Amino acid sequence: MPRRGYPGVRKALLVVVGVGLGLAAAAALRFGPRARPARLERPGCRLGPTTPGIDVSYYQETIDWPRVRRAGIRFAFIRLSDGATLRDSRFAINWAEARQAGVIRGAYQFFRPDQSVTAQADLMIAAMRDRGRDDLPPVIDVEVDGGLAASVVAERAQAWIERVRAKLGVEPIVYTGGDLWRNGGGEPLGAHALWLAHYTQGCPTLPAPWTRWTFWQHTDRGAVPGIEGPVDLDLFAGTPDEVGEVGEVGEVGEVGAARQGRRAFR
Repeated sequence: MPRRGYPGVRKALLVVVGVGLGLAAAAALRFGPRARPARLERPGCRLGPTTPGIDVSYYQETIDWPRVRRAGIRFAFIRLSDGATLRDSRFAINWAEARQAGVIRGAYQFFRPDQSVTAQADLMIAAMRDRGRDDLPPVIDVEVDGGLAASVVAERAQAWIERVRAKLGVEPIVYTGGDLWRNGGGEPLGAHALWLAHYTQGCPTLPAPWTRWTFWQHTDRGAVPGIEGPVDLDLFAGTPDEVGEVGEVGEVGEVGAARQGRRAFR
């Protein structure tokens, strides 16, 4: 039985290693700097700093907002309603206490495309009439089709956006993921800032027609001091100081154009 380091085996191994090194050297000469993958160049990946946040509803029950703020959370999206008729029972208290704790706040509405667009938009408008200058823009949460074609959902969501924009003078944000737009149809919404829903630790996949994300909901199983049980975790593509600038408009339809134009949230 041969011992380790048997001469014949050692010689064969040296030959194999030598061939492998030669092939690797040839590849390096041929491809040069292209050998390193440029992961961050893929659409949807972030560049630069990010800021942590959460989104909540009555499912989180009582929230200790000062503890949440001390844990490093800088912004929170708070659910206003599910459609036109189901108001979130904890919206008012979360809205008030988040501000008191120094957490930048924004309101979102789960959009039901098979319900009255006007009634849903007016619910958001009424709730946001006293919106502060540092509050985030209203969000339309588009993730169900209500039995309608994706293109019809997008048209109705756009009608909601236009009504809210006209009344509040701010450009709303669109929350959505990829499933609804798998076969297209989302083109009317592509000009609006995207709050992306994609649960992954890697590079998120953007639904067409978006080419960048402003906010990214990356898990629904987060843990934050001050909140019992799991909570959605989000990132903002920018610094804490820039969070409050989202939605500032020079003209209607320009979402913080002067600031977002200089950043590539990809």
